[in-house]
Amino acid sequence: MKAFLIFSILLHNNLQANITTSIAKEYLNYSIIKDDRTIGNIRVERSLKDDITEYLFESRAKVKIIYSIEIYDKMDVTFKQNILQQAKLYRTMNGKLKVNNTATWNGSFYNLSDKDGANGSLKQSIFSSTASLYFNEPQNIKSVFSEKFQKMIPIQKINSKKYRISLPNGNTTTYTYSNGICTLVEANTDFANLKFVLDTNSDKIH
Repeated sequence: MKAFLIFSILLHNNLQANITTSIAKEYLNYSIIKDDRTIGNIRVERSLKDDITEYLFESRAKVKIIYSIEIYDKMDVTFKQNILQQAKLYRTMNGKLKVNNTATWNGSFYNLSDKDGANGSLKQSIFSSTASLYFNEPQNIKSVFSEKFQKMIPIQKINSKKYRISLPNGNTTTYTYSNGICTLVEANTDFANLKFVLDTNSDKIH
């Protein structure tokens, strides 16, 4: 009887652990379009576990202007209780490292670093970043954290479903939403005007 009781307690604890550690995942796929041609793709994944939300963004694109440019981006952004805990951005162009940024919350402010080392700090809590914009329409948000520029960027509401951010380098990015999900991104970049178009046939994973 005692052995059965111990087994029951262990089984209950294991079931509770499985419940509390379950992770809900979903993803969005986008085609990168330039001049009506698909030049790459983007995958954005959101995972939810207890009070932690993680966004994984990965993109590959190949652009030919005078010569071919292959761009690879990877972002890993984590929020806890809706406060940004860490944001990483890694970027290469033709295999050469261009960006390796990290912002880490220490409870009071964010320590910032780039590919050359420490890069200052940011003394405010962050509730939204460019990575989270794909799954979250910024209806009541005035600014978002840029993983690339490591600073807060104002976000402007164009109409009921469209929002724009103007980046420090003069580029702009416009986000269009349907049912709270980003369906189109129009990015004015240094080398091309691009569109990220949501693949509406892709299924979300839960």
